[in-house]
Amino acid sequence: MRAVAAEPVTALLVQRALVMELSHPAVAAGVAHHSGFRTLPLHRAWVTADAALRLVFGDTAVARGAAEQIYRTHDRIEGAGDDGRPYTAHDASLLLWVWATLVDTAEVAFTRWVRPFGPAEASRFHEEMVALGRFLGIPAALLPAGRADFSAYLETMLDDPELGSSPTSRETARQVLWFRHWTVPPAAVRVERALALRTLDRRLVERLGLGVPAADARLGERLDGLLKAGYRRLPPSRRWGPPAYATLRGRQLALAGALRWPGLARRATVSWARHGAGSQ
Repeated sequence: MRAVAAEPVTALLVQRALVMELSHPAVAAGVAHHSGFRTLPLHRAWVTADAALRLVFGDTAVARGAAEQIYRTHDRIEGAGDDGRPYTAHDASLLLWVWATLVDTAEVAFTRWVRPFGPAEASRFHEEMVALGRFLGIPAALLPAGRADFSAYLETMLDDPELGSSPTSRETARQVLWFRHWTVPPAAVRVERALALRTLDRRLVERLGLGVPAADARLGERLDGLLKAGYRRLPPSRRWGPPAYATLRGRQLALAGALRWPGLARRATVSWARHGAGSQ
């Protein structure tokens, strides 16, 4: 799991994972009602990445602290979707879907641009992602026990006509893919969009009414080819950043707690609860 997450190339499919998550009507409603990604995109991106890196690369205390932030955030995420059905961020079936989109997207990025999994690696990656799902509160009975079970679950979900069917799903997916904010370079958004549209399941693309602009299709094809040919040739130092960040962040949090600096400790432990909605 750490070997996959350490590869910076996985970040190029963030939009893909988000669109998959948002295709679920209840997840889309929760994001639309509670997320600050439209007005505070850089803060939201940092908070999400910070928690993810601490969860995967931190020691037990650091990872537990990140999980507790997510739990506190989920306490206030509830409402009703387009169809009037209530939702809550503590719904295990919604957590399972979000978890599955991250598993699938990470594996697609790694096996497409870094290298294929070996048989033992594929199984171990799935086992460790299941352990992460349990750590985040998903009941063991819901989590797919093996890779074949996971593939069956993912296929069942992608084949469900409800996925990508709600107006809020369509609207928020387009807001992610064609995101506009003065703090975010349009070129960066376009690169992510082109790769997302190239790698998303066609069923979702069609149900969400996204279409694939010809220019984005050409860009996605070129970028995909370049990454397949050249990414794996980059030096191993490309993987040092994420674990180093988690180590330094853990020390900062420990220092803030030891010295009891209220301002620093508050920013370090509560900002997620103020501005986030799960992995959004």
